[in-house]
Amino acid sequence: MKQSKKYRTIIIEPSEIIREGIKLLLEKHQSFQVTAYYSDIQSFEDTILKGEFQLILCNPAIIKFHKTSKPRDLFADYQNVCIVAILYQHVDTEILHGFDGILDIYDDGSVIPKKLIKIIETLQPANSQSADSVELSNREKDILIAVAKGLQNKEIADKLNISTHTVISHRKNIVRKTGIKTVSGLTLYALFNSLISQDEL
Repeated sequence: MKQSKKYRTIIIEPSEIIREGIKLLLEKHQSFQVTAYYSDIQSFEDTILKGEFQLILCNPAIIKFHKTSKPRDLFADYQNVCIVAILYQHVDTEILHGFDGILDIYDDGSVIPKKLIKIIETLQPANSQSADSVELSNREKDILIAVAKGLQNKEIADKLNISTHTVISHRKNIVRKTGIKTVSGLTLYALFNSLISQDEL
């Protein structure tokens, strides 16, 4: 039998019992590897994630504590990742429509992994883009220039009148889009793409 692909997964769920239960269920199926889990969006956003992942499982009730009802707005840095709601309580339909799919914890355990694989495989071809084909936004370019000039996150935040958290979020997006993780590498990228001159360094 052909070895199935491993889908790297992140779980964002306040209940430790549900987080652990989903992790156990998915990893038993052997098509999934749960790489990290968080109790809330803030702790997820505060982490610089390593490596690619294909799936975010998120409790949709968490969304109502943010200023958006659209999960894609909340996970704007992860456009090529499937975002699936963990459903076990009443959630506003408008919020649920913003997810790529729903994991109902009352579904049969053998059905859940198959449903998730179907969601991922249906959505990823349409979402997939190479890092080279993704343009940096103007704000990301501003932050990249500041990074190349040697500014720290707090200094960048003060200079651009944004929060340190927003700077970190944009830096994650820059790394994801460019595939470059080091400051020296990002500096070279900025130079080669004429975002900054040698004199400004």
